[in-house]
Amino acid sequence: MTIPSLLADYRSGKRTPGAVVASLLSLKDETYACAWICRVGADALHQRARQLEQTLREDPRAIDRLPLYGVPFAVKDNIDVAGLPTTAACPAFSYVPERSATAVEKLEAAGAILVGKTNLDQFATGLVGTRSPYGEVPNAFQPEYISGGSSSGSAVTVARGQVSFSLGTDTAGSGRVPAGFNNIVGLKPSRGLISARGAVPACQSLDCISVFALTVPDTVAVLAVAGGEDPGDPWSRDLNLSVPPLPDRFTFALPGPLEFYGDDHARHAFHDAVDKLEGLGGKPLGVDFSVFLETAALLYEGPWVAERLAAIRPFFESHADQVHPVVRTIIEGASKYSAADLLPD
Repeated sequence: MTIPSLLADYRSGKRTPGAVVASLLSLKDETYACAWICRVGADALHQRARQLEQTLREDPRAIDRLPLYGVPFAVKDNIDVAGLPTTAACPAFSYVPERSATAVEKLEAAGAILVGKTNLDQFATGLVGTRSPYGEVPNAFQPEYISGGSSSGSAVTVARGQVSFSLGTDTAGSGRVPAGFNNIVGLKPSRGLISARGAVPACQSLDCISVFALTVPDTVAVLAVAGGEDPGDPWSRDLNLSVPPLPDRFTFALPGPLEFYGDDHARHAFHDAVDKLEGLGGKPLGVDFSVFLETAALLYEGPWVAERLAAIRPFFESHADQVHPVVRTIIEGASKYSAADLLPD
């Protein structure tokens, strides 16, 4: 299900988009059915596959100009897809957009096949994957463990092989925590690199549309398609993605002190990464990690939570009883803060 393997099979004729769609529709993964909120219907998926196959018959070089030809993907259900409901995991909030988010439009224009919309911690508020009326999304490997959030469904559908990649959102870790918990790649792009037009805001000045994939090259391939400046997003910008060669000698930040909470695997992996960087010529420079923890706390326990209320205020003030209790408590906390608290002297 990696992008290069799919494209290679399509080029050789070993597989077709129709065969991939049929295979995905035949999957029976009931334990993880709650990773989805809305699925694209079988008829629509087959129609999309036939459209792509017809394109390739008419132009044998179509795969060269469609970098995601026939690649199945999913979208977190706080990102708009034309004709499908956007719920943000709150049924009372649901609406059906006429236009897809910019990122979705770009991916489909590149040949990708949208399979459906995925579950999340309601209003993208949480890092656990359990705050949804559509069900708690279990970890892809150990169902008794949490999957992480808020982009729980987007991560699990990739990890379980139900799609090749997916879109999530990341404000406080929602696109990285579930990737780590489910052994896949999670990318939080620089703010504005992928347009957030068409995404339900959580904290609009910080929100990023993120990418989940099985490998780093797949993630980069998706980013290359989805990125770019968009007049519809005031934070959008065009950034140079070229990577300069690593110098023989360089410095890197080494945060500390760190708490691994008894997870020896994580501790060993961290120190292995440090050893590899030093082996490449890197010199570690210690930085105080506590200031980063204090900054992170602002997103759920400080004035930045006011943006979460501002994003859905009319709905929240009239339907607070329809919001998950934990999410409601977090958003209600916004009443304690003012703009002056966000921007102190």
